[in-house]
Amino acid sequence: MPPADSLRVLLDSVFAAPEYRWVERPETHALLRRWLRAAQQWLLDVRETHPALFRLLLAGLVLLVIAIFLHAAWVFLQTVRAAGSAGPGAAMPAAARRDQAWYRGEADRLAGLERYAEAMQYDFLALVLSLDAASVVRFHPSKTPGEYAREARLSPEARAQLRALVRDLYGYVFARRACGPREFEAWRALAAPERYAPA
Repeated sequence: MPPADSLRVLLDSVFAAPEYRWVERPETHALLRRWLRAAQQWLLDVRETHPALFRLLLAGLVLLVIAIFLHAAWVFLQTVRAAGSAGPGAAMPAAARRDQAWYRGEADRLAGLERYAEAMQYDFLALVLSLDAASVVRFHPSKTPGEYAREARLSPEARAQLRALVRDLYGYVFARRACGPREFEAWRALAAPERYAPA
């Protein structure tokens, strides 16, 4: 028979392996289950010790559920009425029309506030809308000024002027070149729609 010490050493080495480490795994919803069990036990205790309070609590909970359903029904009816009152052919309210004149006016307003780089952006949009009306470019709000300069159907000289205008715009707006009233007026003179006749 082997000595007890050697058997103890053998058992300790076997049970030291990771497979034999007993660790309690935490339950994911154990806290929620404990709270639910405690609430359930509390309700059972209230029912046994204070039956009138239990009935009152139960009636309050039933009224709360009814109020929730009534509110949901009211919201549903209001939504259906609002959709029905507009009618199937009713148009959505029109947004303020932003045409070439509006952008030019906004550029003037911003220039009056000495925000010249922003005014140039609005002025460029006014130019693009006038070029769109002349079928030189096709306006789309997601296009960049560089895209408008590339796609413009202009004579080579006019296209070179438009590219120079866009380079200056990028310099003032993105590269933060100094821009005062003199630079703005010079840029605006180059942004005059009549300078860019269709090819």
